[in-house]
Amino acid sequence: MGSLYCIFARAADRAVIFRRGPTHQVRLISWNMKDNSFEPGQWFNGRIYERKSDLSPDGTKLVYFAAKHEPPIPTWVAVSSPPFLTAHLLWPKSGTYDGPSLFESANVLGLGVYSSDSDLTPRTGDQAPPGFSVVARPYLGYFYRREDHDRMVRDDWSVFAGEPKYRSDSDEAPVLYRKKIDSQFAMEMRAFNRVTHYGVRDANGNLIALNADWADTRGGRMYFSRDNKLFQMEIGTADPVEIGDFTDMRFEEIAAPDWAKSW
Repeated sequence: MGSLYCIFARAADRAVIFRRGPTHQVRLISWNMKDNSFEPGQWFNGRIYERKSDLSPDGTKLVYFAAKHEPPIPTWVAVSSPPFLTAHLLWPKSGTYDGPSLFESANVLGLGVYSSDSDLTPRTGDQAPPGFSVVARPYLGYFYRREDHDRMVRDDWSVFAGEPKYRSDSDEAPVLYRKKIDSQFAMEMRAFNRVTHYGVRDANGNLIALNADWADTRGGRMYFSRDNKLFQMEIGTADPVEIGDFTDMRFEEIAAPDWAKSW
């Protein structure tokens, strides 16, 4: 059984879906949120750290952290055009300790690096387009706090209780995030180390559990995933509506089309 994890473009009705599973396999899927249509893309035989990844404001570029843990490049950060993973820019890494990379704007990428003086040069032959720049996002203890914290806060989640830190012990108190749905309801996320619980909190303080693998809200709507299916739900409606079922997908080699091979 796999799971879904999604990232919204903050200035467009676009999103990407990481369809994970079986173990060490993940597929990238583009999601048009205007009409809830989907474009399945490439598979990756390895690990993508989706919480260290980000989508450009217009949704046309993805920065992701990937790992195969084998030579010649054990881990790397790359920029691609969803739903494909073919790298336009790639930075080789040797481990997984660097923090997340984030698009600071449409034309500026904050690259997760160990220190402010780390080399920002991509692999030989890769070149960013004119007007696009890369700046350092130093380590700053990201190994000891949630990898997606900065992206979540940027995208209107706030810490309601607890500390947004990495938890080595599941008995530690979770960090509680909330994001406003409308004037009466808020999305809630209780995050431990690798276990996250999502729910909806009403104005009276009642919590409705979503039993979801991932959840977020936009435009007064709730979106969540469960068992490789994606759902949409309106406040005040009784039942969620299934908008995507990605259960039956199986790994296959898919070549990127020409438009996705270069910036």
